[in-house]
Amino acid sequence: MPSVLARIPLARLPTPYQRAPRLAREAGLSALWIKREDLSGPALGGNKIRQIEYILGAARAAGADTVLTTAASQSNFCRALAGCAAQAGFGCRLMLRAAGGTAPVGNLLLMRLFGAEISFTDATDPWHPDVRAELEAIAGELRAQGRRPFVVQLPGETAALAAAAWALAGEEFAADFSRAGEPPDFLAVACGSALTLAGLALGFARQAIPTRLLGVSVQQPAARLVPWVSDVCGRAATLLGWDVGDAMARVAITDDQIAPGYALPSQAGLAALKLAARTEGLVLDPSYTGKAMAGLLAAAQAGGSAAFLHSGGAPSLFAQGEAVAAAL
Repeated sequence: MPSVLARIPLARLPTPYQRAPRLAREAGLSALWIKREDLSGPALGGNKIRQIEYILGAARAAGADTVLTTAASQSNFCRALAGCAAQAGFGCRLMLRAAGGTAPVGNLLLMRLFGAEISFTDATDPWHPDVRAELEAIAGELRAQGRRPFVVQLPGETAALAAAAWALAGEEFAADFSRAGEPPDFLAVACGSALTLAGLALGFARQAIPTRLLGVSVQQPAARLVPWVSDVCGRAATLLGWDVGDAMARVAITDDQIAPGYALPSQAGLAALKLAARTEGLVLDPSYTGKAMAGLLAAAQAGGSAAFLHSGGAPSLFAQGEAVAAAL
């Protein structure tokens, strides 16, 4: 591992890789495995913990005492960052999109519990340049208070570092697949900023894993994500000093599950959430993993074997409890 990637160990690794035979039968698959990233560690776990280990490592190496980021008010990343920052001794400052709601429930309740300082923005597009300007203004305020902020923007320069964290997990997946007896035909994963997918693409290419990767977008159109993921793969490869050729060769991204919109439950997502719960006792959420499971079930119509990266997100299940209860 390149010494440039400082890391603060937080996750419980390796995460379990479990067979899901009852859900596989319902889906029409010969086999289905679940990569339990929801069990990865602090702050109720999730796929963000691996990324945050390296983000906080970079922050510590830069001499920072506070991490500053932005996302939606029910962001799994912000919840995980706030909890991990508390464990590692950092302050946490969050600028959250008010459009996601400001009621103290789900992830937002946990962010407050972990001691994060929170303000809200009217911005709706996390990729817009104005968002960076707002972050820099907050960073200036923190510096004026004598603090040393480290700006984390997943759709920005932090992207390559976050993707590299998941690329390094390729070796763990290779071991999982070996113990299972064979790699699955495809692996499905929810995509918001799609950095987990980018890292998996790079890590699978590095390990020569033949499994196809299906990114199920829950926010951005595929036409926007495909070139973004390709670009991040290249930057993460440079960061790691890897030369793996075309990491996108076995990657597909679908945006068929976004409707009715980001963080809004869909009928297909709620049905998939209920099916996973009642066949395997899995707790998915309506915004991310429920829609990703719906994407897996749609792709499973071709048969074969599959894996699902359970990226966590249970707190938003409770934030959207009324919609979930109505679907039961």
